[in-house]
Amino acid sequence: MSSVISTMQQAWVLFQQKRLPEAEQLYQRCCVSGEGGAQACFMLGVTRHMSRKLEPALDAFSRAVDLEPRHVQAYSAKAAVLSELGRNSEALTSYRQALALSPEDPQLQANIGLVLETLGDGKEALRHYDRALVIDPGFQAALLNRGVALIWAKRLDEALENNLRLASLYPRLADGHYNCGEVLLAMNRLDAALEAYRQATRLDPMHLKAHIGQGLVLSAQARFAEAELAFNVAKNIDEKSLHVFFSGFQIGEGSRVTPDPRVIYLLKSAERMMVCDWTDRAAFIAHFDTLVRSALNTARELNDRSLAYHSLYLGISADMRLALAKSIAAQVARNVASVPALPPAAPRRDARLRIGYMSPEFRVHPVGRLTRRLYELHDRASFEVYCYSLQPGDCSDIRRDIEQGCDVFRELEGVSDAGAAAMIRADCIDILVDLAGYTTCSRTEILALRPAPVQVGYNGFPGSMGAEFIDYFITDEACSPPGQENQFTEKLVYLPDSCMIFNNRETISARPMTRAEFGLPEGGFVYCCFNNSYKIEPDIFEVWMRVLKRTPGSVLWLIGKSEGMIGNLRSEAARRGVSADRLIFASFLPIEEHLARYRLADLFLDTLGFNAVTTAADALWAGLPVLSCPGETFVSRWASSMLKAVGLDEMVVESLEQYEERACHLAGDPDELAGIRQRLAVNRLTMPLFDTERHVRHLESAYRTMAGDGVKSG
Repeated sequence: MSSVISTMQQAWVLFQQKRLPEAEQLYQRCCVSGEGGAQACFMLGVTRHMSRKLEPALDAFSRAVDLEPRHVQAYSAKAAVLSELGRNSEALTSYRQALALSPEDPQLQANIGLVLETLGDGKEALRHYDRALVIDPGFQAALLNRGVALIWAKRLDEALENNLRLASLYPRLADGHYNCGEVLLAMNRLDAALEAYRQATRLDPMHLKAHIGQGLVLSAQARFAEAELAFNVAKNIDEKSLHVFFSGFQIGEGSRVTPDPRVIYLLKSAERMMVCDWTDRAAFIAHFDTLVRSALNTARELNDRSLAYHSLYLGISADMRLALAKSIAAQVARNVASVPALPPAAPRRDARLRIGYMSPEFRVHPVGRLTRRLYELHDRASFEVYCYSLQPGDCSDIRRDIEQGCDVFRELEGVSDAGAAAMIRADCIDILVDLAGYTTCSRTEILALRPAPVQVGYNGFPGSMGAEFIDYFITDEACSPPGQENQFTEKLVYLPDSCMIFNNRETISARPMTRAEFGLPEGGFVYCCFNNSYKIEPDIFEVWMRVLKRTPGSVLWLIGKSEGMIGNLRSEAARRGVSADRLIFASFLPIEEHLARYRLADLFLDTLGFNAVTTAADALWAGLPVLSCPGETFVSRWASSMLKAVGLDEMVVESLEQYEERACHLAGDPDELAGIRQRLAVNRLTMPLFDTERHVRHLESAYRTMAGDGVKSG
């Protein structure tokens, strides 16, 4: 017995001296001989874990719990290693086995919460953090993790209370002050956030994320030089980690290691507009224009591609939008300048045109929904259809129909841009149709490599990409009347009816619905706008509020995507003398039921600078008339194109004054409105807008024209 104790003691001494290889050898000897039992295996696992030998450590911890099924520490340590190996479901099981043995251990509760967050179950994670704090109200790990989880859950007031408590209990804990900065930044309380981040770096000058946080706040405050300094400090601490932190964002020039504070300022301010926080909106739009314009043709152009989409709804001038798009396209071209030219396409005997469609949204998404039948409807005597998916499937019926509707479906997820372009070239695509533009998950670099002789923008991005490698843009005369050609670098190709495509087999739920179910008045007039909140701007909202004032008992039915957006719009209504309860907010429903509830409304009010697109088509398909006032750009004329293609020209007005009068008049003339609805009920099945087959024939005619137009390169 003395020799067993001596061996264990020797191993312990070596372990305390951090002589881990020697300690591991002795603990291994004990495990082989059975000396020390489960504790020897446990300590062998600890030693290996500290040496970053994860798989051998896992084996040792597993042996420990086999020998002693009530060894709480071994279960917990095994779970920690499993988590590090990315085997989080198994880690959760092991932590729960430990918790069953020690239910009042706050550390186990906190650890389970962290694994649940990793698995995407934030709600259950919060329950475990709460339980840990019931056991120990000041438990540091639970307060830390709970504060972060509450921020992710958008429960910002609770997060702030939690993080202030953490900072109060542990005033020397830099992470506590950093967490305060995170929630204050999310709440747009910039001065307070900056002070919290600075307190974190006073306590820990090497706190990378707190320096990054300072840079983010200073960027949002347009204090660009100071922001650059903060990011440079972070870069000097750990350049690789700084890059990883921003790797999920496109932050300006492709060669920059540190982010561009000007881009952060623009994106952060745009986020406020997206939740209808219109504070200093006019000044921000002017600043947007000035910043982009002043950077053009310099070494530090602002060419973050997400800015192109934001420019569509912010009222940026058409020439500035185009200049920004050109700058982005030039950067995209530079990103692939060193890639070798693609080999010539192999000759083909088949005379059919081979069309390739490229998109990240062959899934449950407006693009996927709208184009669902496009691929199968092509005339196979004249066309072959290839689809190139930039995102994995979502197992939806939409994805299934698109895959089955084309001749060849290729998944480009995980394939490099050069590899994807080579694949498209090898497929001998005649016309490559981009359904993404500068939107999330697009891969414009593939297009810049010129894999097809003709490349076309269609449906996914409502504006010019400013790129020499995009030859055509598909539009119609209502969306792009004469004189708008200078808003595009692409050649415009006009479809005869509308450039909007719709799936005319989209089903509408037959479930009976009542206004009361959605909080709508049974007798009052219901105006509706289910557009994204970023499309709502002060000018159109002002008109809507005047319409509500002039229409007693009426309400405005909107989509409520966030508490922030709902609160901001209710405040804006009250500021204009309209009771906040006259704004009714709808939540998410499956598409069939979403379409059906349109029938509870009386009139859809379109937005101004960025029209309803899918939402307008959905409303018309469901039988709800849409009122629109076209502007001077493609994106502000899309709804009027649809209205004309469905035979409701009188629902397109020429000014906001006419818009207001028409909205009020129709509320007061139920017979006229009923006549419009009746005509729409007939026209939706007979007019061109929802004739998907007709649209595809027109699209094919356009493709033939493009193929013979002489735009050939690559």
